[in-house]
Amino acid sequence: MTESPPAEAAEDTPKAAAELAAEGLYAWLSTSDHKVIGRIWIRLSLLLLAAATIIGTVVAFEQTDTTGIDIFGGTNAYVQMWSLYRIGMVLLVVAPLFIGIATVIVPMQVGSTNIAFPRAALAAAWGYVFGALVLVISVIVGGGWGAVDGVSTQEAEAIELTLLGTGIVIGSIMLASVCLATTVISLRTPGMGLAKAPLFAWSMLVTCTVWLFTLPVVIANLIIVTVDLRGGPLAFGNPEGSTQIYEQIAWIVEQPQLYSFALPVLGIIGSIVPVVAQGRHASHAGAMIVIGLAGLLSIGGWSQPFFADGRDDFLFIAFGLVAVVPVLATMGLAGLTLFTGDAPVGIPPAPMAGALGGGLVLLLATTIGALRVIDPLDLIGTTADTAVFSLTVFGAIVGAVAALWFWEPKLNGRELSNLQGLGVVTMFLGAGVLTGVAGLIAGFDETPDDLIGDFGNPTDAMTVIAAIGMILSIAGVLGIVGAGLQSLRGGATGADDPWNGHTLEWATATPVPTDNFAGPLARVTSEAPLLDAPADADGEDS
Repeated sequence: MTESPPAEAAEDTPKAAAELAAEGLYAWLSTSDHKVIGRIWIRLSLLLLAAATIIGTVVAFEQTDTTGIDIFGGTNAYVQMWSLYRIGMVLLVVAPLFIGIATVIVPMQVGSTNIAFPRAALAAAWGYVFGALVLVISVIVGGGWGAVDGVSTQEAEAIELTLLGTGIVIGSIMLASVCLATTVISLRTPGMGLAKAPLFAWSMLVTCTVWLFTLPVVIANLIIVTVDLRGGPLAFGNPEGSTQIYEQIAWIVEQPQLYSFALPVLGIIGSIVPVVAQGRHASHAGAMIVIGLAGLLSIGGWSQPFFADGRDDFLFIAFGLVAVVPVLATMGLAGLTLFTGDAPVGIPPAPMAGALGGGLVLLLATTIGALRVIDPLDLIGTTADTAVFSLTVFGAIVGAVAALWFWEPKLNGRELSNLQGLGVVTMFLGAGVLTGVAGLIAGFDETPDDLIGDFGNPTDAMTVIAAIGMILSIAGVLGIVGAGLQSLRGGATGADDPWNGHTLEWATATPVPTDNFAGPLARVTSEAPLLDAPADADGEDS
């Protein structure tokens, strides 16, 4: 983890990130360039997104029970895939995707030449790769987070491997969070006080702080379960037939903790909308406050119903009800920014459509979450849980798609098709809305969250609608793949600043050199330095 002394590092000859990536596997294993490290996170998370959407679609069709075929070959296998989809979408897809984008963009946004602790950041990226492989393979060979119809000793060992892989992935996310948070806190360019930090960088600081406070609790849960499996009283994870392992860690995919994985969307909205509106954000300070409030309301390590079901407690109810406020405030500020700005008329840019669409889906998720905590409605434990999960996850993915299309020139040195971006956003929005609304309606019919029902009643009609939504998510993944392939075939280098951006990542060349900037940056005087003093061609002014 020890970094090279600055004098020694200064002797290196700067290289473009594209040149570094072209040097082969050794470069990926030894690089200290944050842009290469970020692409490791992004590419594997998108690959796992493709796999997760396929698993989710198969699970959704199994829930409809329309085929008369036991697709998974037993209840235990179904529960394994159902839980792999949920935990995988959060820990293997959404969190790593935001970490990858932030690892590339945040250092440039704050005017740094690299991420803090670059070797630790590289270790986190490869820890994620290794942990994800262990987790997925162990589930395929019979592991998972518990068993409902009994398992053999060999399968119990596979469960332990699943727990190990889960722990490695979480540890990698925590290590990457340390690097990102330290970058925002300590490596800002002169004049950029924390109050002037770009909103995406700020949202990642808040997100990483929440993860560092809460994810160690998951590690503790996993240690307890592992010790129990290896010779304890089997109070938490009886391998002979129990769902208690999953139940002990399920709080990370439920509100309020689930919201923490979508927090960066609020920063993405705040970063993209002012640029499209061609004006200053309506209230940068107000946006920072509401993002901080959203982070506070997404701390969920205290909310573990397995040990003590406090879902009737005032704190749980208050968190669920108030979580709507920061999302609503963010959307209100975005609307005010567009109203006071000079946004172009016509087909909207894909980044803006994705940012606002992701925000609207998150608003729907937190609204259903607020309904879920109202005790007389009795929605907890029903498919309303799925509604909150699906809307939050797909809202996060839509926001990430907006970020990919917006920052693609800095991520990979190219630009992506606007129409394809709008298509991808539409597919994922449809997936989120269909699965979310279907889950809410079935929840009011008191449908259990993991039910495999008999096709033909209104509840099962909702599962069919949810399955259609999952098909749309596969179409969204195919759209990302198609846009990426078309960009590669085109071969054209993206413009240095195609959006007339406001923050420092647009003050550098495309593709971005290893040290990010061609020379020293001028002292920052506001939260939108390029709006106040447009950068010249070589990116030396801010």
